[in-house]
Amino acid sequence: MTEITKVMKNGVAGLLAILIGFASPAVVANDGTSETQNYTEHKFELAKKYYGECAATDSSEFDDIRPYLKAFTDMEVMADTMADPARFAQLMTIVNDPRTIHVMSKCATEPVMWDTWMRGMTDFNKMSRVMFKMMNPGMYMNWMMAPMNPAMYQPMMKMADPNYYNRWMAASMNPAFYAPITQMADPNWYTPRINWMMNPQSMQPMFNMMAMPLTMPTTAPAQ
Repeated sequence: MTEITKVMKNGVAGLLAILIGFASPAVVANDGTSETQNYTEHKFELAKKYYGECAATDSSEFDDIRPYLKAFTDMEVMADTMADPARFAQLMTIVNDPRTIHVMSKCATEPVMWDTWMRGMTDFNKMSRVMFKMMNPGMYMNWMMAPMNPAMYQPMMKMADPNYYNRWMAASMNPAFYAPITQMADPNWYTPRINWMMNPQSMQPMFNMMAMPLTMPTTAPAQ
């Protein structure tokens, strides 16, 4: 009876360990992303910093546009955004802003973003889900009905705001707006990017994808 009790206790302990493992929070990596077994989520730490560099704003305002910019770091989110015409129109309005252009231009040259793209684009399960989302007939039905959706036109009304044009005029005269280009003249700018390219771990997601066919069975299972 004692042995049976021990086995039952060990089984319960093992089950609890598994449940705790699934319920535990994601591990934060050094590259600004949080990693789980099958998914990598960008934390936008650099993006928020760059947004705070813009004139007449601060990094706290970045939280309002972050859910939309997530579409550029995750193809699944982009597919969901494209399936909703009103949300896609809102995304285009947010992107058509000098502050957002500044943030996206600087982030696009960061190794952290390259890691995010590499992991996402080589994730077979994620890209399969994206494909099925894009094949959903409901997405195209939504776009057919978009002209009759008032929410489609609300983001476009921001184009009538004089502040929209004032921001672009101010940005064109701000040297910081051209930083994504001018910073390339600094030799130190290339060091972390060269290190990323020379690091085999940077290309590991692509190697894993190429090795996938090798893991498939080559013979039929025994009957």
